[in-house]
Amino acid sequence: MLKAIQYSNEYIGLVDKPMRKGITQFANKNWRKAYDLLHFNNKTKDGETNSEANRFTAFAKLYCAAQLESNTAENDAYVLLTYTDFEFWPYLKEHNFPRYARRFACHFLAYLKNEEENYTEALDFVDEALAIHSPIDDLDDIPLYEQKISILLKMNKMESAYFSIQKLLKIAVDNTTFATIVNTEDYKKFVEANNLNELIKGTANETAKEALNRYAKFLKLNFKDDIQETARYLPYFFSKVKKASLEKIEEQLDFKFPPSYTKFVLENGLFKFGRWSDNDSELLKPTEINTLHNELAKQWTEGFNNLSQEDLEATKNLICFSYGDEGLQAVWYYCFDKRSLNPETGEMAVYSFSQDDWHFDALKTCTNKGFDEHITSLVNEKMEEF
Repeated sequence: MLKAIQYSNEYIGLVDKPMRKGITQFANKNWRKAYDLLHFNNKTKDGETNSEANRFTAFAKLYCAAQLESNTAENDAYVLLTYTDFEFWPYLKEHNFPRYARRFACHFLAYLKNEEENYTEALDFVDEALAIHSPIDDLDDIPLYEQKISILLKMNKMESAYFSIQKLLKIAVDNTTFATIVNTEDYKKFVEANNLNELIKGTANETAKEALNRYAKFLKLNFKDDIQETARYLPYFFSKVKKASLEKIEEQLDFKFPPSYTKFVLENGLFKFGRWSDNDSELLKPTEINTLHNELAKQWTEGFNNLSQEDLEATKNLICFSYGDEGLQAVWYYCFDKRSLNPETGEMAVYSFSQDDWHFDALKTCTNKGFDEHITSLVNEKMEEF
């Protein structure tokens, strides 16, 4: 409620007298009067449609309808979905309220569908609500998880319900809503067999392959009753690699791949995180592997020419072997750092190159993690996103 009022004061701007009265009635919790006064005919001072005011109206009308138990509430919820149907990335401050409002609409529709015993649609709406999140919002997942678990129990999808209870208890350790279930033998056996904390953390000295297997197990539990959704996120292996191909690149670049990387690609091939993604940590084909120096020279000519001589020399020691995250918003390339070579093991650290790193000081040697640790880190990040 408070977020909505703050949003109205900051973004709605000039609106007509009935709308201003409606906002006041909404702030004073006079639901019927607010519902009747709020409208979608809002204009800006330039005579254009005031989309911010209309978005607030859609939220406020649904909120009022929910308090009044109005039979128009479902229609209002769908209107609100229409007014908040846009991409929420990047996470901008002006999108805080639309994210919050869309979550509210999805949560409300999940409630309605649950009451109608339309559990599949109810589950879809609550999952969409949970998928709307950002690091700059203060959004409460607990009511959504409680709703999801209740729906799953009604559908008799016990393992999915147990898994969601584990996720709920990660963010709300003292939650007692499902205490009766938590104390059953079936739940205790499930926890013992599929411990969420163990799945997320992994084991010491985990290999890249072991990390990906752990991720696959996590996904199959997370989407226990949705094979299609599981397949959407599973690591997608798309190309085999021959030893001769790697040796050819090593000769061209005067570089020796770390044994952990060589073993992985020769035994498993190349992969990326999910068939649906464009470049989500996709391992490059041998013919695409190059120094960061050469890649920047080809793709970022203007910024490349502004680098200092020290920076230029540093980029020659970074070997690009993988694209970064989905959409390349944070990391453009993952590179092996030749300067961190361990002569005894042949291993070297992985360097993350951001597309925004044009004004850095001379690149320093990276000492944090090698190939296996790199893949483990990516897997853990992916699981935290769920």
